[in-house]
Amino acid sequence: MGEFEISSFSNGSELKAALRRQNFEIILMDFHLGQGRNGVEWVQQLRQSQFIRPSTGIIFITADRLPQTVGQIIDTQPDLFVIKPYNIATLTRGLKHYLSYRSFVKQALDALDNNDAENALRIINQLDSEQTPGRLKNDVVKLHARILFQLGKLLEAKKLYETVLAHSDKVLWAQWGKIKCEYLAGNWSHCRNELSDLMTNSLARDKAFEWLACLCFEQEAWSQAEFYLDHIKISELSVPATRLKSLTYQKQDKVIEGIELLQKKRDYNRSTRERFNEFTVELAEFYLSIAEQQPKTNRDESLSQARRLIGIASRAQVDQQQIQKKDYLLAFAASLEDDHDKVTQILSLEHMDLLSRTDPATLTIAAKTHNAIGNSEKARELLAMAHERNHLVGNLASQTLNEQVLTNAELDMGMAEERSLELNNTGMRLFIGRDYIRAMYYFYQAYQMQPSTAAFGLNLVQCMLESRHANYRSYTVPALLSKLDVGALNNSNRKRLHQLRTQAQAEASFFYAEQTPDNENAQDSAS
Repeated sequence: MGEFEISSFSNGSELKAALRRQNFEIILMDFHLGQGRNGVEWVQQLRQSQFIRPSTGIIFITADRLPQTVGQIIDTQPDLFVIKPYNIATLTRGLKHYLSYRSFVKQALDALDNNDAENALRIINQLDSEQTPGRLKNDVVKLHARILFQLGKLLEAKKLYETVLAHSDKVLWAQWGKIKCEYLAGNWSHCRNELSDLMTNSLARDKAFEWLACLCFEQEAWSQAEFYLDHIKISELSVPATRLKSLTYQKQDKVIEGIELLQKKRDYNRSTRERFNEFTVELAEFYLSIAEQQPKTNRDESLSQARRLIGIASRAQVDQQQIQKKDYLLAFAASLEDDHDKVTQILSLEHMDLLSRTDPATLTIAAKTHNAIGNSEKARELLAMAHERNHLVGNLASQTLNEQVLTNAELDMGMAEERSLELNNTGMRLFIGRDYIRAMYYFYQAYQMQPSTAAFGLNLVQCMLESRHANYRSYTVPALLSKLDVGALNNSNRKRLHQLRTQAQAEASFFYAEQTPDNENAQDSAS
């Protein structure tokens, strides 16, 4: 296999510290890493914080054959997964295969590292047009689909996943790849059906319920989201899923249940410092969200609890991202008390503007804090950064919650009109370029933020008609036309609505075919 420079680390924290100074071409990881986070959690965290390059090979080696463990590892889409029983011969064979694949696609991987996905796609297309060795075919297809997905070419990516599934419908990474394409393309009814099929798969069950809950949450079907999350054992809830469930409780005025859930997760993880601290911070943020919604005269208890928890999570903390998050939470708490001097003092700390690895949730807190002391331009910059980073988040529950919190922040700051116009303008540019799927996303977000602006909804309908999407996310064409019809429309928009309805009725067999609203009967498949 050749000579390699090898580094060894006893835990994820040591690896993260090393990644600040150098990059690794391959990372071999076990699932169980002592009392800290497990290997999957570390890979997810390092990817989100951009410590791992797109080209870095991830190899998992574990003796744990539990379905939940195997499912979590597969979810990270490792380049190689070795599970007991194995020996030196099988391990060597697997590593040689990966190195052979890596050499074959090296130029494409280098392009991804240089943020040039278009060039990576050209290289992969060229490799595909040549004779790809049969033993590398699946690996190259996986990379090809990943690049297409990254570029927003969802239909092409979906076709590649379907090609893999046509040979074997049990390939889990291809199943999830197809579901992600359906989700981002707005085909939520198809997405729901395929997730329902995975509920009996022991390797994918919990994640399927988590995704179904996300679909319900985005449609404000809070009780249905709670219903799906109730199918996951509390001890097995991931941090994002726990956060989703606690916010689902809060949306239903079940604040006590939300606090109890987060406290239980802290208790479960007292022996795992990193995870205990994570849930401690989540509980602190939950108390801050309670305080934010209370009258200023009633905030003392919630703010006191939040500060106490932040203090507990900060003990012996050396991770720079976590220290920064802690300080932004303390600054936000001070802003809720109108203590602007304290806010300014904390924000002036040197590390508060080192934002290259800051996660979307912390950026949103930072934006709200700056806005509270009148730094509205800085707040806008931070929100824009949070939106951009959120598209890179791999976990749907985190992405869903971040989107919700971002939208609420923009509404609270009085930026909704400005933001919705930006979203609509982006949608128009994409629509003119015939990039309909991405255009629909921006029209949808603009209309959700400003439903009183009929033009945004009309743009969404027109895009659905042009791209032949009978439904997009929670809307069908007839339902959206009916919703717009009962709204306040000027003469120009009324005329446009009539034209769009006529266009849809000309293909009634497609656009007016009987549709089941995506959020109806949500509980039937899991009952």
